Amino acid sequence: MKREEIVLYLKARGYGHLATLASDGTPRVRPMALHTVYGDSLYFFTLAQTRKVAELGASAHVEAVWLDPKENSQLRIRGKAQIENDETIIAQFKRDNPMVTEMLPSDAQHLVQIYRVDPTAVEWAHGLVPYKEIPWNESSPKTC
Repeated sequence: MKREEIVLYLKARGYGHLATLASDGTPRVRPMALHTVYGDSLYFFTLAQTRKVAELGASAHVEAVWLDPKENSQLRIRGKAQIENDETIIAQFKRDNPMVTEMLPSDAQHLVQIYRVDPTAVEWAHGLVPYKEIPWNESSPKTC
């Protein structure tokens, strides 16, 4: 599978599951709208008062997974999440994801935080087979 196919796969599913680490070291997983890719980075938003913001502040390491049970496939992306501060990217993200501004009144928009994940590993599995690592900037996978 090529990088372009990976991007289409996660966009088609829309929602993935994002894993972070709680303060006691246990994993925390939640469904998230994870489908925005600009350049080599994956973007998502959350509200500033959520538990995941504190978790990401303590450990930026995350993993996201998307599943398609009909075709028995999975996509996993690991990386480090950081708050996005580039106003151009933030504005583009809000245009591409109107629910970000529609879900909150204008006086609460300051609660929205947009995160960027720079992938360190991308893995793909189709069926009951070992995951294959997908180079993010190349097209030839290797078995993990």
